[in-house]
Amino acid sequence: MPNPSRVKRLAVVACSSLILLSLTGCWNYREVDKVITVAGIAIDKGKEEGEIRLTIEMVDGSGGEDLMHIGSKRVTLSGSTMFEIVRNMITETGMRLYWAHAKSIILSEEIAREGASKVLDWYVRDTETRADIRVLVSGEKTAEEVLRTGGDSGGPLSFKIDEILKNEHSVSNFPVMEIFDFADTINTTGLSSILPMIYVKGSDGKQVASIGGLAVFDKDKMLGTMDANQTKYVLFLRDEIKGGILPLGGYRRSPSISLEIFKSKTKVEPVLVNGQVEIRVKTHTVVSVDEAQENINFSSKWLADTEKIAEDLLVKEMESVIGIAQQRYQQDIFGFGNRIHKKMPKVWKSLEKDWDEHFSKLKVTVEADVEIKNTASVKKLIQPEEED
Repeated sequence: MPNPSRVKRLAVVACSSLILLSLTGCWNYREVDKVITVAGIAIDKGKEEGEIRLTIEMVDGSGGEDLMHIGSKRVTLSGSTMFEIVRNMITETGMRLYWAHAKSIILSEEIAREGASKVLDWYVRDTETRADIRVLVSGEKTAEEVLRTGGDSGGPLSFKIDEILKNEHSVSNFPVMEIFDFADTINTTGLSSILPMIYVKGSDGKQVASIGGLAVFDKDKMLGTMDANQTKYVLFLRDEIKGGILPLGGYRRSPSISLEIFKSKTKVEPVLVNGQVEIRVKTHTVVSVDEAQENINFSSKWLADTEKIAEDLLVKEMESVIGIAQQRYQQDIFGFGNRIHKKMPKVWKSLEKDWDEHFSKLKVTVEADVEIKNTASVKKLIQPEEED
């Protein structure tokens, strides 16, 4: 009869061996020197009818192991489908492309207006891509123009774009949308899609990429844009404000001050009034005085008055962007319909089919509550003393 302890030891050895074998490699492993890492993608219309023009930014590691000197290269190719172009890229680069580290896809306005889903479909389906890539729309004539900003020197532009998007909370003037979020929104009832806009601007004699504002979509087709200031209040209504600045200079004769947003919460409540659905929006925003360009007596009355001015500004601006969405685009970019769907499913059933039309006539009431927590450590304006 076998010794039980011996059998147990053999079983442990066998299991350990199997585990070690499973850790020795990856089923789709490829040697680093046989692939090229893609940093970013730009998609434009080609010269021929129905043609797609694809530009990829590739990481250039020819500088060695010094990460501070990683450069980038770009290659452009046209074809009838994304998959065809991607495969043909192998003949242009001499190596297969590695997509898992790609940070952004930039769509031209032409592509976005015709329908973004047809060019994004391959990326969503392919097994070698990742779902956390961000999607943007070019505010320039082409997407390639943006991706080639800065030439072939310096680090990959797509990595810089990724850093800007990660720090969105500091400015709150553009949305951040990953590809799967965008794909889901296209088919989400009662919520229209938006994407951030990216431009090329001059700075110190150089061309740099700048993100601000948003593109409004009807399903996957772009209709138009909103600027950076309008976008901030769209984000308030979507409960996506995590920080940023609320400048009050000149509004209702307010002093030239800037309020830094610490946190903000927006509640959207659908209600029935005389048989008609309405939306009630309430925001609560905590701020501090971060800048004052004139002497201010930070009394309790001044704080209360300033809070009221900030509340009026928020209500005015949120009502303005609601009006733009309702009248110019007839697109519910705030997700009001989605809230109705979740809270009043029976009511939503009667509205869903013609929601764009119902949304354009929807009554929305906006309230804002602003709370100034502190006025920073310096209470007096910093200014030079007058000489005698």
